[in-house]
Amino acid sequence: MLTDRDVRELVAGVLDIDVADVGTDTSFYVDLDMDSLHKAEFVVALERACDAEFAPADAARMDSVGDVLRLLRDRHRVS
Repeated sequence: MLTDRDVRELVAGVLDIDVADVGTDTSFYVDLDMDSLHKAEFVVALERACDAEFAPADAARMDSVGDVLRLLRDRHRVS
């Protein structure tokens, strides 16, 4: 499973920012100005990194690294 650091690095890579600017509770939209194209790119990168697909409803709930980690933990519990 991906770590907090792994997800932060994915976000930073998509947004071309320093990973230090991405905290666990940093809002993708409010704090980092992520737009819908960046979000789609992030979800694709996340799917590749964890070899999984996310439903649009799950992707819509991803607004922070913490949200992503909770979703991954929940999916891992169900699997």
